[in-house]
Amino acid sequence: MDTMLSAKADALLNAHIAFILKQLQGDNLEAALVAEVDLLLENAPLLTLNECVTPAMIKETVHGYAVELELGAGVLDIIGDVARSVYEHDIHEQTTLNDILPDRHLNDILEKVLEMKNLHKFVVQELVANPVYSALVSDLLYHGIRGYLFQNSSQKYSSKARSVVKNLLSNVPMGVEEAIEFNLRRYIQQRIQGLLAESQRFLLAIDQDKLRDALLDIWDDIKTRKTSVAREFLTNLDIEEFFVLGYEFWRDFRETAYFTAILNAGIDAFFNRYGEITLDELLEEVGIKREMLIADALRFVPPVLHVLQEKNLLEPTIRRHLEPFYLSGAVEAILST
Repeated sequence: MDTMLSAKADALLNAHIAFILKQLQGDNLEAALVAEVDLLLENAPLLTLNECVTPAMIKETVHGYAVELELGAGVLDIIGDVARSVYEHDIHEQTTLNDILPDRHLNDILEKVLEMKNLHKFVVQELVANPVYSALVSDLLYHGIRGYLFQNSSQKYSSKARSVVKNLLSNVPMGVEEAIEFNLRRYIQQRIQGLLAESQRFLLAIDQDKLRDALLDIWDDIKTRKTSVAREFLTNLDIEEFFVLGYEFWRDFRETAYFTAILNAGIDAFFNRYGEITLDELLEEVGIKREMLIADALRFVPPVLHVLQEKNLLEPTIRRHLEPFYLSGAVEAILST
């Protein structure tokens, strides 16, 4: 390879660089970008997705970024900054819950949830079978019965009589009150299964229309509240910690076999559907239009080129790509003939 350019080759290289620089300025740049987009779209019908990339290539790329990429320690600081910015934003004072979730969307979601009868049945059965639910029902019954008995006995007597009863109870031998409580709790426990079965039948037999109306009434009461109401229940630190918890969960979840299987299945499904169609059909399917491509090109490319030009990096970059060809001897050979 030659290490020196002849005067003609050097002049040709400089002219080539100057031409490219001129194409990357002003109206020339816009015309060049539009021409590039149109050329890509013109060739798109000649290529299919499977001819350009394979599922294995996409899986490797996604796996590399989603699973293997280890984000730096600064990520947690970024999460904190984002959480604080979101929490303190003025938009919460200007936005209602109904602005985020309009009535029509809520109605659609509610209809879908209410029609999922199998899920409703499963949730109720699991809830009733849970020991925590059983203990909760037992405690509610115990305190309800105990309060009822006390209230009724109190209402039957005058204040003087109640005072006498209170004095008598204060002199009840030790262990009697505990025995009464024990027997009452045992009575409830002996009948708890029947009570739970009855509660399950009640929960499963809830009228869907009445439930829908009740939920919509609740929504009508709260939908005009500002989203800033969340600050009454969540602090800035709570939001930040939720962000961190979500990030930590993602770091562990992405390494599970479950995530990998779901990710691969999604990629395979996409290629099964679109692998054999041409790229122009694919763009149309996903809603990407020529105007969008041109707009994005004009949005991002000019500012980048402007910065490179300002910092005197654009011309050296172009030269670095062209100069090896001019030094290869091919240009000298052409000029010598």
